[in-house]
Amino acid sequence: MSAPQPLQCAPRETLAGVSVVLTDVDDTLTRHGRLASTTLAALERLDAAGITVIPVTGGCAGWCDHLVRAWPVAAVIGESGAFRFRRTLSGGLDIHSVRPLTALHEEQHQLLAIAEQAMRAVPGSRLAADQRYRLADVAVDHGQDVAPLDDDAIARLIAAFHDAGASARASSIHVNAWFGDHDKATMADWVLEHDLGLRPEERRDRVLFIGDAPNDASLFQRHPLSVGVANLVTRLDQLPRPPRWLCNASHGDGFVEMAEALLAAKAWTSANTRERDG
Repeated sequence: MSAPQPLQCAPRETLAGVSVVLTDVDDTLTRHGRLASTTLAALERLDAAGITVIPVTGGCAGWCDHLVRAWPVAAVIGESGAFRFRRTLSGGLDIHSVRPLTALHEEQHQLLAIAEQAMRAVPGSRLAADQRYRLADVAVDHGQDVAPLDDDAIARLIAAFHDAGASARASSIHVNAWFGDHDKATMADWVLEHDLGLRPEERRDRVLFIGDAPNDASLFQRHPLSVGVANLVTRLDQLPRPPRWLCNASHGDGFVEMAEALLAAKAWTSANTRERDG
């Protein structure tokens, strides 16, 4: 398994072909929960350049509702791939979910019971503060509003969900658990096909993913054009497939670095095209 290359080594011709950016949110766009003005400006610049941005997060439905309405993004995938939110032309919200929301809500009750048992076995853990705003999954806090848990404690939380037949992954702040074989990558595939009309062979050259944590593994595996922000370095050994490139900067600053690389590559291509045609 080859180590990621520095982002500045990425060929400009390759970056210039990117038309869609899938991005994690917590600690990829944000730093300790805060979105910097420079990161928001980078999102706006990508949007203005015609590059579609879609956040793919373990975050709750309430958070995703805000993101898709307030940020310059085309859609938001939330709760580890349980649903996609998209604005309609009339300003409403279009929701696509892996199963009917009533079924997901029933499953969530079962997950909450499993979570209670898991948290009793792992002192210091607790339900995420945003649990009441979730439609489908359960999130256990391991580093957002609680003192950070060590890797062994996080592994025991994940194992408790797995032993009960649920899927579970760790983000930089939560352990997210759900029933079903969906994940971030499967819902992203649905959005790329049904919302954007991109065939699988087109996605290899046109879609880039950027993330920071082990729960992004499915997207790092799915997309050959992948980038990790610098804070991913300590978690690279937890990924079956590392990103192709690694930013020098961490968190939202790393996202800005990636956005500037894409925009510079597109400007370079445009200048070369004008020179050739002129």
